[in-house]
Amino acid sequence: MAVTKKQPNRFQGTTGAHFLLSLLTVTGALFTGCRSVPTEKITLAGGSLGGGWSAISEGVANTLRREMPGTSITHEIGLDGANAALVDSGRVPLGMLHSAAGQLGLAGQAPYDRKLDNIRAIARVYSDSAFHFLVHTRTGLTSIEEIKAKKYPLRLSVIYRGSLMEIANKTTLEAYGITYEDIESWGGKVYFRALAPSLELMQDGRLDAMGVSVQFPETNINEASILQDFRLLPISEEAIAYVNEKLGTYRSVIPAGAYRFAKQDTPTFSDVCVLIAYAGMEDQRAYDIARALFRNLDYLHTVHRALAQLTPADLPHVNQLPLHAGAARFYREAGVL
Repeated sequence: MAVTKKQPNRFQGTTGAHFLLSLLTVTGALFTGCRSVPTEKITLAGGSLGGGWSAISEGVANTLRREMPGTSITHEIGLDGANAALVDSGRVPLGMLHSAAGQLGLAGQAPYDRKLDNIRAIARVYSDSAFHFLVHTRTGLTSIEEIKAKKYPLRLSVIYRGSLMEIANKTTLEAYGITYEDIESWGGKVYFRALAPSLELMQDGRLDAMGVSVQFPETNINEASILQDFRLLPISEEAIAYVNEKLGTYRSVIPAGAYRFAKQDTPTFSDVCVLIAYAGMEDQRAYDIARALFRNLDYLHTVHRALAQLTPADLPHVNQLPLHAGAARFYREAGVL
């Protein structure tokens, strides 16, 4: 019987190893050629989960993804005033911030314990974030002056501790000669609750008032007013001037009809929301980010109603915060600065 000689296995030994290595190299090259590998990572600190700010900051992040495909853009949960400290430290390169919080940081005023020298503005994101001092009509209050005159035991929500909303509340009360300690000495209490839980507490009769900085009309307030009776308290001209001097905000009006319970114009103050960057960011990178926002305004208008009126001319107007040199160069070239 003939014996068939066993053929050597071409995939064994050195020859097989070289073949496998070559195959992996070619496959890797093919995959590398088929997809873009991000060369840089940029993190954007935005708003709290589920809120309007979160949707807006994700929209900003997506805008950058559209224009900067070679860069990995990550959106992380953040919180107004805390975002300034994160960006100033260089822990994240981008953040969302109310300009008033930024000015306090640059000056090293509370809630910051030092000057934040490394924050620069890239662009205005939206404006007219108006301060609402909202009370339930069961209080009988028609002005903030009455709170002090009557030593009213007010149960007041000032939103998150250290946020721009809390700072706006504290500064407004200060303009009327009222402190948190005064409120508690009169039998009231200061709460640090978010907008939606605060409205629920008002409905349950466990809260009398809240101060919140939002664009109007604010959907949650409008919906809550179906079952509750609210009143917006006006801010006096003297108090508006005091707050504007302290926070760099500007006088504004919540117009009659903005809410079903707003029967007349309510004078107040407003702020702008700004995209900020670490001062050490390369000028060209800041230039590219400003250009991405400028070129995608039509998309941003669809992200959230707060962005619907944003114009090219608005972008460089960041309410006294210093512009990053790279962003400023783009706006000058675009003819809006």
